[in-house]
Amino acid sequence: MAADLPSKWRTIAIWALRVALGLAFLAIGTTKLTGTGQTIEYFAAIGWGQWFRYLTGLLDIVGAALLFVPRWTFCGAIVLACTVGLATLISLTLLRGDPTCGGSEMVSVPLVLTLLAAVLAWLTRPHRVS
Repeated sequence: MAADLPSKWRTIAIWALRVALGLAFLAIGTTKLTGTGQTIEYFAAIGWGQWFRYLTGLLDIVGAALLFVPRWTFCGAIVLACTVGLATLISLTLLRGDPTCGGSEMVSVPLVLTLLAAVLAWLTRPHRVS
């Protein structure tokens, strides 16, 4: 019975992260694809074109969908950690000092999401069979 307890909490943690990150990234991806919530201005400030907004929005939605398929959760978490990790780096470098897009919220939120996605990837990583 005691050996089952860590496994039970691990399963609960994995599902909680799946649901929280999945819903968050479905919303984030939808916002990017629809151009709402100042996403057009944010991606214009980056200077890479709006195609990048569409690409990251699509990756956010695909990554979020993969989280809900247990066999593909690891891959979805990696996709999300990479996209939001890049957003963190962009906010720290390209947008640094921008009053609208380079503020502390534009660094702290993506950083927290990156860490949560990385934790989920680690918890669901494939195990090697020797």
